[in-house]
Amino acid sequence: MSSETEPKYAGLKEVMSMSWPIMLASMSFVVMDFVDKYFVASLGKDHLAAIGSAGIWSYTLSMFVIGVVTCVSTFASQSLGRNNKPDAARYTWQGIYISLSAILVFFLMIPGTPILFNAMNHSPEVTQLEIDYFNIRMYGVVFVAWQTAVSSFFFSIERPKIPMYISLLGNLTNIVLDYLLVFGKFGFPELGIEGAAYATVISIFAQMVILQWIFMSKSYNKEYHTRSTFSFDWGKVKELFKIGWPSGLSGFIDITNWSVFTSFIIGSFGTEQLAANGAAINYMHIMFMPVMAMNNAIAPIVGQWIGKGDILRAKARAYTATKVGMVIMLSMGILLAIYGEFLIGLFSDDAEVIRVGHTLLIFGAVFALFDAVNIVLSGALRGAGDTYWMLIALLIGSWGVNIPLAWIFSTPLGLEAKGAWIGATIYIIFMSVLYLHRFHGEKWRHIDIFNKNEA
Repeated sequence: MSSETEPKYAGLKEVMSMSWPIMLASMSFVVMDFVDKYFVASLGKDHLAAIGSAGIWSYTLSMFVIGVVTCVSTFASQSLGRNNKPDAARYTWQGIYISLSAILVFFLMIPGTPILFNAMNHSPEVTQLEIDYFNIRMYGVVFVAWQTAVSSFFFSIERPKIPMYISLLGNLTNIVLDYLLVFGKFGFPELGIEGAAYATVISIFAQMVILQWIFMSKSYNKEYHTRSTFSFDWGKVKELFKIGWPSGLSGFIDITNWSVFTSFIIGSFGTEQLAANGAAINYMHIMFMPVMAMNNAIAPIVGQWIGKGDILRAKARAYTATKVGMVIMLSMGILLAIYGEFLIGLFSDDAEVIRVGHTLLIFGAVFALFDAVNIVLSGALRGAGDTYWMLIALLIGSWGVNIPLAWIFSTPLGLEAKGAWIGATIYIIFMSVLYLHRFHGEKWRHIDIFNKNEA
């Protein structure tokens, strides 16, 4: 179906008006992680190494549920495109109910935590710190998933500033609590790395409560019936889960891939290289943040245009977001490469940590353009409901390309952390080709997420 003529730059305006508030909202977890590491880094390189590894594993083990409830934006936006506002709220409630299943992740993982981190063969000091931080962070899994479901609703109805403001408040709370609990200021206990974990969990909980309160407020109830659509709907849960579980499993596979990459491959080369990788990843997360915002923005944008039956406009919006993402990622990547030595030095004064970390930031600049394609188009495909294909692509790419190449370059070829990132760069380029080919081929246009008829 062809699009009607629209003003010049209308697509860019739509993408950016959705993306910049989501970018600031997406800062929540990235900035919390950055602040945690910054405060904890002053306690020593063992603490910096531990928080990097434990942090990514806490995110990994919550990723499946988060990935499922993220697809609330797919259903809510397409419902809105069909002019069915109450269904946008109904799918959000079902996402909330699914998020409660994250409680199982907590109870299943806590007893196995020592097994997980002892298997990484890090130093005893680092291992104990990892366990301490991880166990506390797992308390927040449910809060993260619940917050994701409600945020997805606001993204879908084109109210991204609401999660944005709440995330800014949450990050301010986290900074204050980090200062108080890591160092024991103003009568608070000095908890070290555990204090950083508590600060993050409390801040995420606060964000979730405020978002839920706004979701059920009088104005949103009047327009979307958010108070009367809370009933558990097994049919909608099945629809959401059918599209969402491949997305959740894709996210889990992707993050597990990077967790193994960090803890088992790079971690095998010693505390200095693990700490350097943790510091470099922190800055790469900042580089990813604007483009991850476009991932979260383009999913409901594509979903709404598909709901309206305008495939060409959905596709045009995705390409606009991809181009903007490529410019942003390349620009930030170059800056990180140029100032990498100074930036890593903010986390550590160890010469080896600074040298290795700077090298890894240079790799970030090399793969930046390609990763922008991956990140933005994965959001567009999620908005179309093409989650099964992404699952297969990530499974093949993560475990068939990234991990084997990272191991070959780092261990047999003796290039250590640098070699692991050579393998990762090849993997990222490989995935960008797959995503571009899939989206351009338009097989996703035949997916009906409501009637479950896929071609």
